[in-house]
Amino acid sequence: MDIRFHKKLYRDKISEHRLSVLKKKIQKRTPKLNLFLVTLPLGRQGLLEVYWYPELLQAYYRNLDCVLTVVGIAKSRQAAFELVSKIVEDAGFTGGNIPISEFFKENT
Repeated sequence: MDIRFHKKLYRDKISEHRLSVLKKKIQKRTPKLNLFLVTLPLGRQGLLEVYWYPELLQAYYRNLDCVLTVVGIAKSRQAAFELVSKIVEDAGFTGGNIPISEFFKENT
């Protein structure tokens, strides 16, 4: 699995320098216990997914042939779900619709 970071990356009380260090460690698959990633869904259904980073180091995820797009980084599960709430709010939750895919669509 390839992990990439979206340009609209949300973070929870993580400095710019620390974020840069964490991104490098994630790219190198360095184990880090207190880290949660908010991602776009791996499948076709769902809005956002929250992963405990060490879970993604398991063989099942390493052997997946896909791209995991990280849209948020947090130091705790609670902070990760708060980021999800913030993302949904920023994406424009209206009338039961949450346009997450349009919000994170990248212009190529």
